[in-house]
Amino acid sequence: MDKVEAKLVLANYTLGPPPENDSRYEEALSVAERCPDLMDWWTRAKEDDSVISGRLQEFAPPPDLRAALEASVENASVWRNRRRRFVRYLALAASFVVFAGIYFEFVVDRSDEYAGPLVDRAFNYSFDGPRLKYFNKDTTKITDWLEAQNFELPGQLPPKFLAQEGIGCRPLNWSESRVAIICVDAEVVYHLFVAKESEFEDVDASDTLEFEPRKAGWTVGKWKSQGHLFVLTAKASQDRLESMLAEYTP
Repeated sequence: MDKVEAKLVLANYTLGPPPENDSRYEEALSVAERCPDLMDWWTRAKEDDSVISGRLQEFAPPPDLRAALEASVENASVWRNRRRRFVRYLALAASFVVFAGIYFEFVVDRSDEYAGPLVDRAFNYSFDGPRLKYFNKDTTKITDWLEAQNFELPGQLPPKFLAQEGIGCRPLNWSESRVAIICVDAEVVYHLFVAKESEFEDVDASDTLEFEPRKAGWTVGKWKSQGHLFVLTAKASQDRLESMLAEYTP
């Protein structure tokens, strides 16, 4: 297991006690113990998530908040007398919303909640950092695992992409039949999304590979083949994405 894969594994264990008898977690931890930068990142991630979780509990809304708000609205004649109390409750409620938003954005796995056009959704999910369900350096085992989860993959996937060292994958509940993400390591992480064409009419894709630059040096490629849509994302130039697909004909 390398540093990239270890970070993806450890990202799932920033809260709560470590898992028992989990060989992948133990291997990832061993990598972190030999890599000071990775251990520093994980230590900070655990501390940050713990603080956010604690703050969220501190700012739980008072049980009589709803009653206070309703009373303040219904009794306009005594608004001035209750204004101070109302403002205090409102501030507490706002604090709760803010911390709840932070908590669910950075701690809870929200992979299935990404919305919008498929290409934008795939890029945003890649940019934020995916949380994978299955890890393996062998891409054949990755595709076998997806099929074992009742995910229908097309008969042909980019051969050069599959020849890279695998990281992992997961199905995403972005459609009725779900969307698959497969990640490989080729100096940077490449993310390949596969979906049913019939379920994403918002994607204007053709049999020809198309690329577009995105923020922070990222590039997105898209195409369709065999009734499926494909989106390839990476923090790399268009030339590097084209090289990854050089031996592939949709």
